[in-house]
Amino acid sequence: MKNITNEIAEKVLAHFESDEVKSFVEVTEKAADADTGTFEVVITTENLDRYQEVISMNGWDLEHYLNNPVVLWGHDHNNLIGVCTSLEIIDGKMVAKGKFAPTEEGQEKRKLYDAGFLKATSVGFIEKEREGNLITKAELLEFSFVSVPANPYALSLAMEKGLN
Repeated sequence: MKNITNEIAEKVLAHFESDEVKSFVEVTEKAADADTGTFEVVITTENLDRYQEVISMNGWDLEHYLNNPVVLWGHDHNNLIGVCTSLEIIDGKMVAKGKFAPTEEGQEKRKLYDAGFLKATSVGFIEKEREGNLITKAELLEFSFVSVPANPYALSLAMEKGLN
């Protein structure tokens, strides 16, 4: 989980609105699933995370994210590795489905994901409202595949479903 300041968020949003990023998302969305690989992951839950925070599932603002649903590696805004094609809340978990990018980096991460080595995710967001350690409103900017997530329950669903 990466909570960023409004100043940084403005820069990130401007980058995500660039023609380069929009073109990347369009090409990735059009790629055949078999060509680039797909994923299904939990990106956040209402469990207490390693920062001792909880984000309310009812408090997520997804509007801008869904207009440009980028998937990054390690919250690096210059390292797009995929696109989110579906986002829904199931049993108190925010579940994302998507495609890996038809790039060298995207396909490297796909191989690690398919082999079961890369299975954790993390959300990048702007905190809007809080009550103690409960974040009641947050705007989703991106989610990333990461080595170690802030939320230990933000994991690939392939293992849960017994897929390899």
